[in-house]
Amino acid sequence: MNVDLRDKIALVTGSSRGIGRAIAEAFECAGARVWFHGTAEQNERQHYIRADFTNPADVQLLVQSISAAEKQPDILVNNAGIEPVMPLETIDLSNFDACFAVNVRAPLHLTTALLPLLKAASGASIINVTSIHDSVPYPHNAAYSMSKAALAMLTKTAAIELAPFKIRVNNLAPGAIETDINRDVIDWIGREKFAEWIPAGRVGTTDEVVGPALFLASDAASYVTGATLYADGGYRHHLVRYRAPNPR
Repeated sequence: MNVDLRDKIALVTGSSRGIGRAIAEAFECAGARVWFHGTAEQNERQHYIRADFTNPADVQLLVQSISAAEKQPDILVNNAGIEPVMPLETIDLSNFDACFAVNVRAPLHLTTALLPLLKAASGASIINVTSIHDSVPYPHNAAYSMSKAALAMLTKTAAIELAPFKIRVNNLAPGAIETDINRDVIDWIGREKFAEWIPAGRVGTTDEVVGPALFLASDAASYVTGATLYADGGYRHHLVRYRAPNPR
């Protein structure tokens, strides 16, 4: 997708791998100065911040680092997320709390703490990476699905409140996207099953989430706010057929 992000500054959380990395690298190719984020120490990139979003102090340190380095970030992509798979009968509330800390609290914290800088930009864009599971449930994943639903509602509320400041806030909701993290799970479930379940006939790639992200980040989406852009091959319109093991 031919998008010009020259002179734009972006922060993409969870960008050391997977969808976040693909988005961040695409922003770089489009000319933006991109701040990468991950949980591991590394010196691979010039603009990289380590932060563990289960720790609110780390989120605040990230805010302080960006605020010290940049006057007005133009793009904030809240992509970092975790997905603890837990049946309700054996749910671990500490894992539940960690899921909400990373998937909901951290995006809220970053959005509000960076708001003075986002206001200074001439038309900032906030992209919250949710999931088709912000509205489509599946077994053993209540915590993750609940967190994405909460993040989606944050987007809608923020879009209304921040529109007077020319800040756009949108959801980018992927479906089944293959990454290094979930490749083994996709193979275990069976690619032929995904081909049957997904109307597009296959699992998506990280590159297929990049185009929607570039659009939402760019001036081409200047009148788009409070929206959810799905990149799922039509998956959510077809019954999501994850099968949980039979209860004992």
